[in-house]
Amino acid sequence: MSDKKLNIWFDFSNPPHVNLFLPLLKHFEQKGLSTHATARDFVETKGLLNKYGIDYQLFGKHGGKNRFAKIYNLVKRNYKLYQNIPEFDFNISSSFEAAQVSWLKRKPAIFFDDNEVAPNWVYSKFVKHVFIPSFIDPKLFIKDGIHQSKIIQYNGYKEHIYIADYKPDPDFKKLIPFDTFITIRPENLKASYVPDQAKSIVPELVDVLIKKGHNILFLPRYKDDQKYVSKHKQIFVPEGPLNGLDVCYYSEAVLTGAGTFAREAAILGTPAISFFAGKKLLSVDASMIKSKMMHHSRNVNEIMSILESSKKGKPNFKESKKVQREVLSLLEGIILKSNEIK
Repeated sequence: MSDKKLNIWFDFSNPPHVNLFLPLLKHFEQKGLSTHATARDFVETKGLLNKYGIDYQLFGKHGGKNRFAKIYNLVKRNYKLYQNIPEFDFNISSSFEAAQVSWLKRKPAIFFDDNEVAPNWVYSKFVKHVFIPSFIDPKLFIKDGIHQSKIIQYNGYKEHIYIADYKPDPDFKKLIPFDTFITIRPENLKASYVPDQAKSIVPELVDVLIKKGHNILFLPRYKDDQKYVSKHKQIFVPEGPLNGLDVCYYSEAVLTGAGTFAREAAILGTPAISFFAGKKLLSVDASMIKSKMMHHSRNVNEIMSILESSKKGKPNFKESKKVQREVLSLLEGIILKSNEIK
């Protein structure tokens, strides 16, 4: 058995990664392992890491909608990571760049994914393991070159992993100027999976909600998303990042162009309506829609009809804790066992 203290590198390249990997990072620190964090300068990623007191190195930024800019920033970030990342034994991330750098460093990468429509072939050859929810047919990842032996499935959604530790902030409502509100987060029109001709339905949605007398917490994804709303007493745009789980927990409903945010709200018992603009829904979203945990529509009238017939429920923390225990047990079987056999 080795006495070497293992070091795990976590890469946070997107805001949802902060919530997802934070409980994993803390768990392995409690187990006595060393951890190191890196981040990409992309929307709220830095702000969330700062809020949770996570020390990190910053490398790269998002390339926007332009394909060449994306490739350039990807390659540039890879080079910077390769040159500057401290020594590590494992990488845990949902980052293409981290997977590739791990392979170049000849270190195992553990990848978390629930998006079968993304260009997963970009990382398929560079990872040791891929964790995906059991709701996804593994063949959808195998077709992208991920060998079946690399795929590890767990019985839940990735959002369960971190909602398991969530405790509502009793002071959160002090940050919002309304007693009741509906949250809106725009589509990610700059994403590669969204058709170039796609347009946001947010302006129409906001207009209808205001006419119906609803207060709106508006969470812009990019600075230019501000154009979707005007100054209005029924609209509040926070100056900095808010805790997304608190937003979901305290909202009367969450209307979002992002699947992760909708799934978080659904698991927390808040009516969740996705107006995702991609050509095809993810398997995890389709699974939730089939079970009526959440809804999807890009028709404003239909969204309003769903909203009017929906009611808030209670979070199922017991289920979330069960999923988190399963994932941590699977990870320990990989990481801690590797140290025992060295």
